[in-house]
Amino acid sequence: MKKIDIHCHTTNRSVKDILPASAGIETLLSEMKAHDVEKTVLLATYFPHRESGISNFRMHHWIKDRPEFAMFGSLDFEHYFKQGMNELYELSEGGLIKGIKIYTGYQRIDLESANFREVLGLARKQELPVMFHCGFSYSSMRQYGKPAITVVVGAKMLEPIALEYPSLVFILSHLAKPATEELISVLKRAPNVYTDMSGLVDSKFDKDEIPDSIESIRKVLGECGPKKLLFGTDFPVQTHDDSVYFIEQAMKDYSLKDKEDVYYNNARRLLR
Repeated sequence: MKKIDIHCHTTNRSVKDILPASAGIETLLSEMKAHDVEKTVLLATYFPHRESGISNFRMHHWIKDRPEFAMFGSLDFEHYFKQGMNELYELSEGGLIKGIKIYTGYQRIDLESANFREVLGLARKQELPVMFHCGFSYSSMRQYGKPAITVVVGAKMLEPIALEYPSLVFILSHLAKPATEELISVLKRAPNVYTDMSGLVDSKFDKDEIPDSIESIRKVLGECGPKKLLFGTDFPVQTHDDSVYFIEQAMKDYSLKDKEDVYYNNARRLLR
């Protein structure tokens, strides 16, 4: 069944503690082919806490001649906001980004600030979905095979903003794990809010969390319906194998059309 991966990362540097051979474009293309992923949305990344990431134009350079990929732009609110906004204006006006990713939990972002409202204004003008990191945020260091949790970003803090901007599409990632119950209440109240099931586990370390992750997906589907859920991997953190397994297990009792919505149709609609 064809798929759109709404939430994915890539890098050409060597990354420790991941299951794929690399996190590079060629490895990703191989995984996409193996799992019938027609289109992958790659996210520009800005992580000031560890002084790393893949900038907007670097990402664009990597995928500009590869129709298998689309990208969400992003920016660093803390250090280079104006530069980031200029890039987002340029990229969006050229039709080069399909959305904007906001790294709540990894950056200090004032959701009441003029800067944040400027980002939403651009998204509204260009009809771009806005994705937020929700749930656990992790430090870049691991101890004894487990990530150090730095903060939990709940869905509740974003609900007033989603209701204030009803024409905007908001994607709250990772089922807001572990605050999935809170996410469900927001999904029910805000017609323009969606979630993805990316990054529920770190596939190298968290195999014991797979049953609970499947149950969380089942609960979101049961409470909110298949049209609220998007397929995503968070590659290279969560593998394509695990991501597909989650959906197949969680949707055993659902129709083929419902699975097509989650795997493909919902994302296709939101990405226009």
